[in-house]
Amino acid sequence: MGPTKFKLLVCLFILSGATLAQARCLSSVSELKAGDIKASWQETTENDGKPLTIVITDGASGLVYSASKAGQPWLTGEASVCRSGNATKITLSNTKATGNVPMLARMALPSTQSAYIVNDQIKLASGAWGGTFVGR
Repeated sequence: MGPTKFKLLVCLFILSGATLAQARCLSSVSELKAGDIKASWQETTENDGKPLTIVITDGASGLVYSASKAGQPWLTGEASVCRSGNATKITLSNTKATGNVPMLARMALPSTQSAYIVNDQIKLASGAWGGTFVGR
């Protein structure tokens, strides 16, 4: 490898390291609030008049979430909210559905979903299931 290619490779490595170092994940609801990020999200695209509501809370090992529909628990799992520059990404993982979720919806529900928060909205979509949520 010539000296010019080596220098370019070193520069790319340094730049990519600086970009990765900027990502910062929040670990508590108080950090979310301090960062002006909502801990409660309501679906706006439901077709049954019963929006799914996602609530992020503090768990034993970080953020967790629960989702309910018409007052009934539907989903639980882990949540992460990470910032990199001006972008904020929310990830819902290790999702577990309750018996209140219809079987077809349970089958279409992915274990992990991620979306960027844009204009106080998140658009979760994966396979046959998706929805737009507004922070409240």
